[in-house]
Amino acid sequence: MPAGEYNILVDRGSTFKFHLTFYNSTETAVDLETYSSSMQVRKSYTTDNILLSITGSTGDSNKGVVGGGSTGYFTGTGGVAGVGGIELNSSKAGVVGTTGGIFVSVDHTTMQNIPSGRHFYDIELTNLSDNNVTRILQGRFEVEPEVTR
Repeated sequence: MPAGEYNILVDRGSTFKFHLTFYNSTETAVDLETYSSSMQVRKSYTTDNILLSITGSTGDSNKGVVGGGSTGYFTGTGGVAGVGGIELNSSKAGVVGTTGGIFVSVDHTTMQNIPSGRHFYDIELTNLSDNNVTRILQGRFEVEPEVTR
C-alpha cells in the first residue's frame, strides 16, 4: 500500500508540532511499542542535502532532531543537534499512552535555520522485531518566511 499524502505548512522560526494516528487496514490503531520512526525533510526528492532529520520510538530517551544549522542543510551524519523528536504511542501533547499515536516536535531554533520555500518529507516506521520498513506518510513541507527574528 502506498504512503498516505499530507502537505504540511509551517512557520520558519516557530516550534513545530505534528500528530497523527497510524491505523491498520481494519481501521484499528496499531500498537507501536516495537517500532521506531524517522522523518526527513529535503529540498527535493533526489538531493543528498537533508534539511531536517527527526527520529524516535515509544518512550525513547534517544529520540532526536538534527538540522542544518546556519547552512540550512547537511549530508550524511553531519548537522546540528536540536531539541525534540518522534514519540510513538503518544497523545497530541506528546504523552505516551495513546495506541497508534505519532507525535513529532522540533524546537524553534532548528526551525529557524530551515530555508523558507517548498520542500518534501516522508515518515517511515520500522518494526524492530523483523526490520520491516513502511513509509506511512509523504508530501510537501512548506516553510513560510518570518519577519521577526
